[in-house]
Amino acid sequence: MLYKNPRGIGCDKCHGIKGEGTIIAKYKEKGEIKYLKAPSINNLSRKEFFKTFKSKNHKIMPKYFLTNKEINTLYLYLQKINKKTKR
Repeated sequence: MLYKNPRGIGCDKCHGIKGEGTIIAKYKEKGEIKYLKAPSINNLSRKEFFKTFKSKNHKIMPKYFLTNKEINTLYLYLQKINKKTKR
């Protein structure tokens, strides 16, 4: 539930069902087609995952104000769901 609705829009809406990353939007700028992409988060180390949440440099990602326990739960969830699909 935390991955699908942490506090507002769910992680899955941008990062995909398994954290694989998705295209959020497609747009045209000066005649060129561009894409707004959410990165893959299912292959990050625990350290990188926490660093990403603690960073204040997100241009698009909402500030969720998650606790360390909640961030760890999200990390473990992604590890578990992706481990199932690799078999």
